[in-house]
Amino acid sequence: MAGQVGDESIGLRGTALGPTLEIEIHAAGVQDLYGLGFELLFPANLLRYEGVDDGVFPGLEASESASGRLVVGATHLGSVAGLTGDGTVAVVRFTAFANGRGTLDFSAQDAFDRFGDRLTLNWVGGSVEVDL
Repeated sequence: MAGQVGDESIGLRGTALGPTLEIEIHAAGVQDLYGLGFELLFPANLLRYEGVDDGVFPGLEASESASGRLVVGATHLGSVAGLTGDGTVAVVRFTAFANGRGTLDFSAQDAFDRFGDRLTLNWVGGSVEVDL
């Protein structure tokens, strides 16, 4: 898993234990990130989506809309400030079932502050190499 997270960004961090791969979707250097939505594209010929764990947002929904496409939405609730600084948006779990290389990337991404104004963030994908 490779990818870089910079200022005001959403990026990926990965850890693997045997065939289990956990991808942390991580916010870095953000200001008042109240909610976001995106698709996480992954190599369905190598990885099977297993589930997602919440991060810093109390409201998180995720579902596989098609093979290799995970739709994710996360938001704070009520009149509270959004995330400022760094934090985990979600942790996505996959099982690797075939050898090869592939990419993980974002699509249809949007992020908003507590006033509903769109935030400009750098969305950084990554790559995965499976060797079972």
